[in-house]
Amino acid sequence: MTLSVPRAATAVAVGLAAFVAVAASPAAAHAQNWRNVSPPGSSGSVLFDVETAGGATWAVGKRTDETTRPWAPVALRWTAQGWQAPPQPADHGRLEDLAVGAPDEVWAVGTRYEAVGETDWDRGRALLQHWNGTAWSEVAPPFPEGASDTSLSAVDVDAKGSVWAHGGYTDATGEYVPALFRGNADGSGGWTRLPANTGLNWVSQLEVGPRGVVHAIGDGVSRFDGTSWTRQTLPAGLDGAMFDGIEVRAANDVWAVGHIRDESLWRRPVVVRFDGRAWRTVRTPAETGQLFDIAFDGSGRPVIVGETMNPDVNPAGNYVLTLDLKGLLTRTESPRGAGFLYGAATDAAGRVWTVGGAEGAEGGVSPSAYAGIRR
Repeated sequence: MTLSVPRAATAVAVGLAAFVAVAASPAAAHAQNWRNVSPPGSSGSVLFDVETAGGATWAVGKRTDETTRPWAPVALRWTAQGWQAPPQPADHGRLEDLAVGAPDEVWAVGTRYEAVGETDWDRGRALLQHWNGTAWSEVAPPFPEGASDTSLSAVDVDAKGSVWAHGGYTDATGEYVPALFRGNADGSGGWTRLPANTGLNWVSQLEVGPRGVVHAIGDGVSRFDGTSWTRQTLPAGLDGAMFDGIEVRAANDVWAVGHIRDESLWRRPVVVRFDGRAWRTVRTPAETGQLFDIAFDGSGRPVIVGETMNPDVNPAGNYVLTLDLKGLLTRTESPRGAGFLYGAATDAAGRVWTVGGAEGAEGGVSPSAYAGIRR
């Protein structure tokens, strides 16, 4: 989903063979400047994803107040004047994943809600929407007739101009059925249903890489070769790991980030990397944190964002891993004003964008949306 930049750092073995470090230049350990570009007037909002391509940068999420219960979808476009919020086709719902193929090929997925009576809401259904360069429109997901409890959790636009969306539904027999669709990224339809049995219990993100190979992440990593899915064999000790971010830089350079439950740390950050032969663990700090997304700066170095619930690690809650002088992932940055960070992307200038919630969260709820740019 994120815009690729030229491949740089090479992996070298450090310590145990199961661990990988990334070669870095001395500049990699220097503190980088984050510029706070959070949208004004975003009280009650949080942003879950940010993507950029072709000069277009978007962020999506949700907001809540006394008029939007349970939530209202948020989709923001970055312009020379700052963030703009074009009207949304759904009054109630949330947007969780985003794909930008071009300025007029932007897609978002999430959940739409409808009121049931005066005080209650339905269970929600899949929300799929498209930006054509001028306005957002809701697109009817191509679920079969009679499908109920529909959902879409991941979307991507590939280099050939196709949009991919993964989700699921309940069929007439009451059985849950996973679904994967591919259509025209310009919004003209042409939907094709593809095999969707990823071998995962849930899918949080989808990325289409070179030669149409698709990776899905969730409670593991799975690979689609155009015909069938193969759940990937991850390093020992990662049973139960949950992944939220993936970056396909080349067929032999794929990264996935997430976390695993830990008895002493609660949640421990996890990073894995595929080198064309096998998945290997990239060493992370032994501290409380969970990772949600990964991007690479203009020099090809990873910037990984997430959250920590341990104030001794970071009282603001944001968690950013970059490379130190030895090429190891470490906490060297903390964007001012940021709380939990959920999305990251790299633009054509090599700048890394991140979004999430502002500092000052209570009970996991951020007071407003946060967005930042790292030069």
